[in-house]
Amino acid sequence: MMVTLLLLGLAVFVWSKSRRNSDEVIAIFETLVAAVLLVLALCCGRLHLPLACLLLAYALLLPRYPSRQIPEPSDGRDDIFVEF
Repeated sequence: MMVTLLLLGLAVFVWSKSRRNSDEVIAIFETLVAAVLLVLALCCGRLHLPLACLLLAYALLLPRYPSRQIPEPSDGRDDIFVEF
């Protein structure tokens, strides 16, 4: 459990450091390192369920796409909108 928290702490630290970095290449590398540390923390630790619940709660709090903004299908042949 201690190793998992250490890896999570390092991942958060490196990710926050990458957000403040002005060099884009180094920032991308630091973000990649943070992602690898997060994957290692998930693989080595037992935080799968709490993290999944946290992400699910976050996803449920995201704003919904309003249905009135969905484009209406038209009968025109020169439209770009493609229906699936």
